[in-house]
Amino acid sequence: MYREALLGGIDHKALSYISSMEEDRELVGEVIEALLAHLEELKEAGLIDEEKADAIASELKNILENPSPLFEVDAEDVHEAVEIILRQRLGPIEGHLPLGKSRNDHVAAALRLKTKRLLTEQLREIIKLRFVLLERAESYVNVPMPAFTHLQPAQPSTFAHYILAIEEGLADYTRALLTAREIADRSPLGAGAVGGTSVPLHRERLGRSLFSDTVVNTIYSTSSRDFLAVACSIDASLSVFISRIAEDFVVFSTPNFDYLELPSEHLATSSMMPQKRNPATMEVARAWGGEAIGHLTALLTILKGLPTGYNLDMQEANKHAFAILKGTLETLAILRDALSKAKPKEDSMLRDSTVFPIMATDIAERVSLSTGRPYREVYSEIAGIIGQSRSVEEFYKKVREVYGIDAGLEGSLKKPVMGSPNPEKVLEAIGLAKKRLIEDSKVVG
Repeated sequence: MYREALLGGIDHKALSYISSMEEDRELVGEVIEALLAHLEELKEAGLIDEEKADAIASELKNILENPSPLFEVDAEDVHEAVEIILRQRLGPIEGHLPLGKSRNDHVAAALRLKTKRLLTEQLREIIKLRFVLLERAESYVNVPMPAFTHLQPAQPSTFAHYILAIEEGLADYTRALLTAREIADRSPLGAGAVGGTSVPLHRERLGRSLFSDTVVNTIYSTSSRDFLAVACSIDASLSVFISRIAEDFVVFSTPNFDYLELPSEHLATSSMMPQKRNPATMEVARAWGGEAIGHLTALLTILKGLPTGYNLDMQEANKHAFAILKGTLETLAILRDALSKAKPKEDSMLRDSTVFPIMATDIAERVSLSTGRPYREVYSEIAGIIGQSRSVEEFYKKVREVYGIDAGLEGSLKKPVMGSPNPEKVLEAIGLAKKRLIEDSKVVG
């Protein structure tokens, strides 16, 4: 439709190659909403007869209810398809709608709307997940487990302390995604193709029904996909964060650790080995972190080095953005379900808190503090005792003999510093996290 006057018809192979119709299925609602806002502005500015505007609006709403005819016509994208359908149904009246608009500002508007909405869904899912985490943390304040470095038992912790680490990370991502949503929530409508329009549109009024703010510069309005890059970069980082939690759950649910029992709906069996209970959803969530990195790499590589102004390369970035935004949302929902139903194995966590010498650091610090001796000197002595001991029981016995210290798990947990596994500090942290979460949930909406 657009090319006919200048270039004539198009070869169907070429049309198929450049068309974005498949990806545009994701954006139909947002495309129609932007067109309705544009139509309303034309009416407000007295640039279109009210009767004609109402007729166009009525057909746009019909398309919104049933968009299937859009995908039965030959078109480069959904924007052209909408005009083709409107022309078929309304005749020349349709030609008033494109006044003062370009595909460029309307593509950007639809993408910004979609991004904003998917980010809002993600934020709401994270808020729900954080509530689940805090509820679970309250139940396991006094349940010891080892904390790990290099996947080696390192220091005494509690299951609540571990859960709070996840919640605090998600609190950081909440703030990051709120910023990404704010960046996306700005209207490019009325910016035209790149240099604005001679049609006297009130751009702030035009975008007001769909966005909270306006992208001022018309070049930046239409030629930037930074809002997508920012949102997807945060999502990819969040997906990597989730993949590490998923890895914990894979490891913790093995019979070797036996710290967690995952819900049966998150497990799969072997086609050959009847005893297997494979942590299927956590493995896919772990893999999603890698997929998100791949999609982000593709998106950024497509955008890298493009000249200022709209380029059709940008269209090819959309499929990767949708994959990241939707995949991250889906993975968050899966993680929330798994976390809410997983059963901690308290006996196994307590076992590993006592069969490994994870109180060695606390012993060395106590000796250094009580004697005034250099910590490194005491550290070396403790390391030597561990090396000479054939069991953890022998190690703790020698500590009693040499230093007169009875190593106890409860005492080792009661560290005085903020954010430690000390049950009192954990309860304080839960209280602070609840306040922060309530504030965040109000902002998310």
